[in-house]
Amino acid sequence: MTDPALNRATHFSIVWAVVLAVLTLVEWRSLDRDPMSEQIFLPFIEREMTVSIADSNASQQLAAAGGNFSENNEQRNLQTDVQIDFNGPLFLAYFFGPILIFHAVDRLLARLR
Repeated sequence: MTDPALNRATHFSIVWAVVLAVLTLVEWRSLDRDPMSEQIFLPFIEREMTVSIADSNASQQLAAAGGNFSENNEQRNLQTDVQIDFNGPLFLAYFFGPILIFHAVDRLLARLR
């Protein structure tokens, strides 16, 4: 009986690569649509949010002029910046780590037979 062209470790490796690629693309796309409300599940996609006041001089002048109007204006002057980063080395570790484990277990099982 001949050995198959692709062994179990190779099959698992291909499945793992496709699943990881699809999960990464789906999560990146959902973060691209709504970066603030989506939760990040993959550890190699990083999000950094910063909140700043758009015009601090105008809001300080309005705060001195009136109390209630200045609070609403300060909330409108807040600017939120969201930066999404991709950690390539960590992605490669998550990509090749399980593949190496699959092939190591396959070689171990082949040696034990």
